[in-house]
Amino acid sequence: MFLSDFTFSSLSIDGFDSVNDFDCNDEAINQFFRNEALKYQIQKITNTYIFKDELKIVAFFSISNDCLRDLGYEQSFWNRFHRKVKIPNRKRIRQYPAVKVTRLGINKEYQNQGLSHQLLDFIKGWTFIGHKPACRLLILDAYNQSKQRQIYEKNDFVYFSDSDKYKDNRFMYFDLMRLE
Repeated sequence: MFLSDFTFSSLSIDGFDSVNDFDCNDEAINQFFRNEALKYQIQKITNTYIFKDELKIVAFFSISNDCLRDLGYEQSFWNRFHRKVKIPNRKRIRQYPAVKVTRLGINKEYQNQGLSHQLLDFIKGWTFIGHKPACRLLILDAYNQSKQRQIYEKNDFVYFSDSDKYKDNRFMYFDLMRLE
C-alpha cells in the first residue's frame, strides 16, 4: 500500500464531516483531529493535510512554523549545524528556522502497512521542496513510547538531548539539509 494511492489535500470545512470517522487508536490524537484541527487552521496556528480514499481519511498530519532556539544545548549540538557552512563564529545564529510536526495519525484500518514511514518521508520531501520560506529542520515532540520512537528513529530523526529521556515526550529533529 502506498500513500500515492490516496488523494492528498488540505483539511477543509467541506470535507470536515469525515473526520468523525477517523480513529488512530490514540484518543488524544483523535480528539485533536476531530475537534481542534480545523479551528487551529482557521486561526492560522497549524495547517492540517489529509490523505483519503473515496470513503474515509487514511492519514493526516498537522504542521506549523517554528524555530529551534538556543535553550541551553551544548556547544557541540550547535556545531552540528555549522559544520558545512563557512559562517564566522561571531555571525553564527542561535535560531534555526523549522517546521514542527504538531500531530499526525494513521487510521487504525491502515496501520502496520508501512504508511507511517511513507508519511514521514512525504512530510520531509514536501517541506523541503514545497515550503517557500527558508527551513532547515523538521522538529517534533514524539511520544516517549517504544513504537513511536522506533518509527521516528528509523526515519532518521535524532534526539536533541537526553534531558527528556524519562519524560512523556521526546524532542526530536530531522535536518532537511540531508535531502540535498
